[in-house]
Amino acid sequence: MAVSSANPRVNRRHLSTAVTLLGILALATLSVWAITTVRGTSQIPQSVFVSFPTTALSTRGTATVFRNVTTIYESGLAVGAIGYLLTTTGTPVADAKVYLTYFYQFAYRTQVTTTNQDGLFEVLFPMNWTGWLPLTITYFGDSQYRGMKQEFGLTGESM
Repeated sequence: MAVSSANPRVNRRHLSTAVTLLGILALATLSVWAITTVRGTSQIPQSVFVSFPTTALSTRGTATVFRNVTTIYESGLAVGAIGYLLTTTGTPVADAKVYLTYFYQFAYRTQVTTTNQDGLFEVLFPMNWTGWLPLTITYFGDSQYRGMKQEFGLTGESM
């Protein structure tokens, strides 16, 4: 008399565990996608993106800092970033190029803007988002001001 080595109860348990793990993985992947970028609704053309410079940050001059970096909202949607580039004593850094880098459409994208006389910079992104948007802001500096790079997490619209 032959004894079957396959136990239907054990096979069902392994199948149930595998299905549960696949479900958890799918849910985690979907959650990460939803948190970072929900949909591209803005009409900003791809030409707004620039290549990130390979220049080294300036180490000379007065130290700088980004202040009050926050999300721009339009009709309840998160659409961009606004903030200030100042010296550590609070003096505005005017006419400075500020580079903002974030993950969009499966790649890191960079936009550039210029500060006004108050050190204010503002940029609209080609999407809105929910959750947190990781953002890297870079100022390369010059002979008068030191460059700096800083990471931010911008809040998006509520889910």
